[in-house]
Amino acid sequence: MVHKMVHGGVFLKNNYIHKRGNRFIYRRRIPSEVAHLDPRKEIKISLKTSDYNEAVIRTRAYNQQIENFWASLVHNKRGSDFGTRYKAAVKLAQAHGFSYKSIDQVAESHISEIVDRLSVEINSKQKVEALLGGAGESDIMLSNCIDLYWNLINDRLQNKSDHQIRKWKNPRKAALIKFIETVGDKRLQEVTRRDILAFRESWNVQLGKGYSSVSANKQLRFVRDILQLVAINNEIDIDFEPLFAKTNFRNNSRSRPPFEASFVQNTLLPKLESFNARDRAVIMAMADTGGRLSEIFGLLPEDIKLDEETPYIWIRPREGYDLKTRTSERKIPLVGTALLAFKQFPNGFKHNGNPDSFSGNVNKHLTKLKLRPTPHHSIYSLRHTFKDRLRDMEAPEEIIDDLMGHKKSGPKYGRGHKLETKLKWLQKIAYSTKGLSNY
Repeated sequence: MVHKMVHGGVFLKNNYIHKRGNRFIYRRRIPSEVAHLDPRKEIKISLKTSDYNEAVIRTRAYNQQIENFWASLVHNKRGSDFGTRYKAAVKLAQAHGFSYKSIDQVAESHISEIVDRLSVEINSKQKVEALLGGAGESDIMLSNCIDLYWNLINDRLQNKSDHQIRKWKNPRKAALIKFIETVGDKRLQEVTRRDILAFRESWNVQLGKGYSSVSANKQLRFVRDILQLVAINNEIDIDFEPLFAKTNFRNNSRSRPPFEASFVQNTLLPKLESFNARDRAVIMAMADTGGRLSEIFGLLPEDIKLDEETPYIWIRPREGYDLKTRTSERKIPLVGTALLAFKQFPNGFKHNGNPDSFSGNVNKHLTKLKLRPTPHHSIYSLRHTFKDRLRDMEAPEEIIDDLMGHKKSGPKYGRGHKLETKLKWLQKIAYSTKGLSNY
């Protein structure tokens, strides 16, 4: 029955349904007793239907949520903690067999789902929030995610040095910033497949300018990990795995080329006289251990065993210093240029900066001396050369993985290869130090 006309529409008795054209909206004035807590003059919400019976059902959902909200304002004066209420509502909805939805999402659901939600005995404020969206929506913005993410990954940063932490965090922070620049800052639950594809396309453009597909795939992976972990921790019902599905680019980047072993022996090593003693020794240490720069610089005096029957270095983690991977811990016998280098620096190599800055400076000097066969060669190419030299000697893959600190295929059994076994293979590839001891 029509009750009265309101602003050109039809106001239907007792249920706050207002008809405008062929569609219904929920419309209700703010009661005077809560006007000092709710600054709105009235509430107007589209019911997204032209069917009156559906409008009634949707209005019931809205009205229970709104009255519950006003009651909480009166009770708490300032309202309760949103985050706690939201998480509790998500869990309670799941306990009743529903995913949590905001009131707007509930109203847009199929009519049968709304009926199912209303059929549950709602005998508490908490159930209203859980089943009818009374806890609102999570207000976590994309720009909030990086700080929230840092608090969730303490396990990944344990034992890392300050430099390692910065190197781990910076690319992930940069990835999220680029994602926000592409899709805009929005609430986490509003991210869609279209946003992910837009981000991928932005990297597709960069690939056309010469950027690496490896870098692009890392950016996609970093953003997915950040959003997924924050969503899980904050009980936001969205799975980012399918949103990112099949977005990886084909790996078309070349791996860093190795030096030829003969080039290192006959050209590179003899021309290191212009380097200072420490930098020269670091290069020689890398050449015959295959160690990463961070590992070489990370050695402490107690990790350098020169007085043993088989001299060796022990690459291992410690408090405040982590390795790249779990399998990076290893013992490497010292031969050739590496043995000479550590005899010259038995307490290791101190470096005030970080391995990346060292690498950049050395590569510039190698370029100046015309010791880089191509622009793609770098100081790290010595590690690739080390592996090739072992393969050329037909060393078993297990020995190569053990010396390189690579992940081994299959389960790990036993203590690994003895130093003497590894020494046998390293002696076969050791560079000659003839003339180098005069540096």
